[in-house]
Amino acid sequence: EQGFEVDDSSLTQAISTLRKMLKDSTKSPQYVKTVPKRGYQLITRVETVEEEIQNDMDEVTHQETGIDFSESTNSTSSSNLGQTTATPQKVTSKATNSWGTRLILLIAMLIPLAVVLLTNPSESKFKPLTVVDDVAVNMPINHPDLSNWLPSIELCVKKYNEKHTGGLKPVEVIATRGQN
Repeated sequence: EQGFEVDDSSLTQAISTLRKMLKDSTKSPQYVKTVPKRGYQLITRVETVEEEIQNDMDEVTHQETGIDFSESTNSTSSSNLGQTTATPQKVTSKATNSWGTRLILLIAMLIPLAVVLLTNPSESKFKPLTVVDDVAVNMPINHPDLSNWLPSIELCVKKYNEKHTGGLKPVEVIATRGQN
């Protein structure tokens, strides 16, 4: 079995550093509890967190958190140490990032929705082209001239009126130029 030896001062220093990083109090601990004449105990729930960014993995390489450490004058071997894959600080950081992400997503959804709901489309403006069988034929103002198409437009309106009599007769026709 391979192991390593840790003296009491190194263990105490490591726990002190861990408590500082986690902002954990010794009087009312949330993460690491001192067990008199035995050592230290991890008292928080530990969850495995998947790494999202490769840079985080490079910074935090092979972190270990002990569950029960013995504090004695004899050396402690690695077989007495429990290993976990994530630290509570990592979980706290992820929760903070989650709220920021949610806020950004909410804003990203509300902006387009506000634009659609709060703006009115501009009204199109038309100019009269001709009148066929009491039906006004108009064209958009910004459209190219349709004078060459007048015979086709008149024929189309007349044929439509022959097939659709009574209440189905159009009041207005808006003509636009085709692709050809």
